[in-house]
Amino acid sequence: MVGYISYTPDNRGCTIARRRLLGAQFMEARLGEDHRLLQRHYAARAARALSRTGVRQAVFPLNYPHEDLFIRRGILPVDTLPLYRRMAPLIVKRRMGQLGLSPGTTTVAVVAEGMTGELERIVTDLALQVRYVMLSLQIPAEAFCEGLKREYGVSIVQQPPRRQLKQADVLLLFRPWEEGEQGSVALHLYDGERVLWRNGISFALPRRLMEEVEENCNLPQLLTVLLLGGMLQNYQIPIIDVDITGKSYYNADIVYNADQ
Repeated sequence: MVGYISYTPDNRGCTIARRRLLGAQFMEARLGEDHRLLQRHYAARAARALSRTGVRQAVFPLNYPHEDLFIRRGILPVDTLPLYRRMAPLIVKRRMGQLGLSPGTTTVAVVAEGMTGELERIVTDLALQVRYVMLSLQIPAEAFCEGLKREYGVSIVQQPPRRQLKQADVLLLFRPWEEGEQGSVALHLYDGERVLWRNGISFALPRRLMEEVEENCNLPQLLTVLLLGGMLQNYQIPIIDVDITGKSYYNADIVYNADQ
């Protein structure tokens, strides 16, 4: 079971209980913003209790000061990389709209080790969304590309030269690779820490669900659990902003849109 750490001024002490949130079951630790020493004491108690129940990952509040106590007990923050990967085609679409790029003229390049089921879905979505898709794999996937052309009538440019890759409008990187030419949009999807550090992407919960969640909840972590658990589909997750410019976003705040 996944843990859920709620940390608000309204809470007091340390309470451990099951919580059903947006259709998913969590083991929640409710912690208050008490005196600093008491905060550490109650956080350590909560980490010990969650660990005993078998919790190995948890949704944490943003900028939670005692996360280290949970990590020592083997409870890690939910890895958000699967969220960004599943949202990749929609992120690309949103960024294209922001930049005024037309689907009929945009070139998207995908750089990866080899084809997987997940990557097949992403490339298929991209090929149906934009006219030009390039695929650079260390392990070629001719059969997949032939099947895509046979089923949907779309052609994938396979193993393009490096110069052509660097001139793509959008780069989806599933492995380390050099940056594209100035003006290219690069979405790093091979390391969770790098995703946060390099990609300025903000999500929100659907409006009908926002009242169930604390304001300081780490939404990407929660959305990852809900998406992987089937409680949400990727098209149900609002994308608030995409600003992939190469600068650091590691501590960037999430901006919510009241219209979502």
